[in-house]
Amino acid sequence: MKALVVYYSRTGKTKRVAEAVAKGLGADVEEIKDVRPRRGLFGFLRSGREGMREVPGRIEQPKLDPSRYDLVVLGAPVWGSALASPLRGYLTERAKALPQKVAFFCTQGGENPGKTFAQLETLCGRKPVATVSLRSEHTQGDALTQAVTRFVGEISRS
Repeated sequence: MKALVVYYSRTGKTKRVAEAVAKGLGADVEEIKDVRPRRGLFGFLRSGREGMREVPGRIEQPKLDPSRYDLVVLGAPVWGSALASPLRGYLTERAKALPQKVAFFCTQGGENPGKTFAQLETLCGRKPVATVSLRSEHTQGDALTQAVTRFVGEISRS
């Protein structure tokens, strides 16, 4: 199975998860790059506002074509209890190119990821074969390894 992990990470936590998932699946990786910087307090506040308002973020042109894969794993942080706007921007342009098989992961600071996963499902137009949500403090060490092992196993069984 040819897999692609597509992710956006503002702080590096989601990137750690994406890299671990890609390694577990032997997948290619596509990092979504924001056009506007999101550093500091104002970047944090703008990010939360965009998430709550469900605004698609402006991103740089991705390099990999998701239609060339059997599985695409999508990952992003939760912003304002919603999907991060850069991944929303990616999917607004590319959802039709996704294969039938998708999986989702998110990182969050304590929000309920249910809304984020529902938004991903709606944008993709398909149900995921697996989902996992990791709190920020579980994005490294043994907690990350255990969560990714379960997630990759669930994907592999689908």
